[in-house]
Amino acid sequence: MGLLRSNKRTTITGKNLNNKTVNTINIKPKNTKKIINRYHFLIKCRAYIFKLLQIDLIKTDDELEINEFVQNYLQKRLNKSKGGNNDIKLDYENELLQLRKKYNFNDKSKEQELLLILKFITTEIIDNGGLQRYQLASIMGQQSNRGGDSSKKLMEWILELNDNVVAASEIKENHFINMSTLEIGCLRIDNILSKNKYRKFIKNIERIDLNSNHPEIAKQDFLLRDLPSNETEKFNLISCSLVVNFVPDEYKRGEMLIRLKQFCLPNGLVFLVLPLSCVENSRFMTSELLVNEIMGKGLNFKLLKEHKSNKIVYYLFQNVEGTEINKKYLKQYFNKRNHIDSSSKKNFKMNNFSISF
Repeated sequence: MGLLRSNKRTTITGKNLNNKTVNTINIKPKNTKKIINRYHFLIKCRAYIFKLLQIDLIKTDDELEINEFVQNYLQKRLNKSKGGNNDIKLDYENELLQLRKKYNFNDKSKEQELLLILKFITTEIIDNGGLQRYQLASIMGQQSNRGGDSSKKLMEWILELNDNVVAASEIKENHFINMSTLEIGCLRIDNILSKNKYRKFIKNIERIDLNSNHPEIAKQDFLLRDLPSNETEKFNLISCSLVVNFVPDEYKRGEMLIRLKQFCLPNGLVFLVLPLSCVENSRFMTSELLVNEIMGKGLNFKLLKEHKSNKIVYYLFQNVEGTEINKKYLKQYFNKRNHIDSSSKKNFKMNNFSISF
């Protein structure tokens, strides 16, 4: 199964091989889920091959730069192969499905197979408009008429919290209005947060994404963003919706959660959204571990709201004032996936989502 094959050899920048601009990609709504799932699957397979081949990847999460790096790497490695690669015949889809079972770190004899699989992945991402299709499918999935804008749940909760604050106290000041906001992994600028009727709550929004598709969304890697030097560079509200699960490395996921703490003002809010499968069908992670141990004991966040839909889980945390990160606890219990007994979870449909520090 490929990413909606096209007869034109189109790059993810929307140009064909002779640099002529091609028509805008059109995606039917029913295909959005297929495209998103396929893209995530390919990226995870690629990350595992990087580890197996011990590829010293450039320090970037920019897809354009990564694919250019991989293309150059493959050109050098495959050209050096002795005897050529034409004799190796692979069922690539089956190889991807069996990747973790068939290939391991101790077997150096299958390097050529891994290089060819990596080439297959890279070709599909680039030639079939992987990044461009993924972004478009994600934007379509967020359209309000399809119920996909996660910020709708966020604003629902903020309204509820403000009602509770007003009802519980006579003080005029609270921490849930006039909020400076950072939206990580932003795909569109016209979501619920941007509506005029919510300006009382959202003072301003800084939008960032690894691969920006709009001039008002800064192209930035949150993991490489300079840490705040003072309180004015922190935020009252940070939205991190369907971002952590897209980070292919479990330690980088941990680093991202630490950074949410570092960029959040005291008593500020963090809106965290994940696929439900990350906490319901993982061999190494549960909602209890994430909420109570990582976000609670490790990062000193207080859970304010939680909601699970059929496929998505939403959390709203508050940064407890005067608390710091308990790095010793996080490294002791969330290192190399030793924080959960996976032997009790042998269902073949389980995934390997984990967070380490």
